[in-house]
Amino acid sequence: MQANDPGGPKRSDNLTLNPDLVARAEALNLSTLAKEAATAALARITRAKFDAEIAKACRVHNHYLTEYGSLGDAVRAAAFDEV
Repeated sequence: MQANDPGGPKRSDNLTLNPDLVARAEALNLSTLAKEAATAALARITRAKFDAEIAKACRVHNHYLTEYGSLGDAVRAAAFDEV
């Protein structure tokens, strides 16, 4: 996943931050720090959503297996019944 288009256009925006935080960040390049923080937060949020989707799919799959069993078990059972 590409975090952003490094060659893309930039735009100014307003942020509301603690003045002490801004002063410390400006000494290290506020724009770069903001970009890195936003990129990291977006990656973390995207990963958390993906993990939640996978966990839900696993719960649904496990429920199905509990309710109906697996296709592999059914095929093996049918194969042994025919022998």
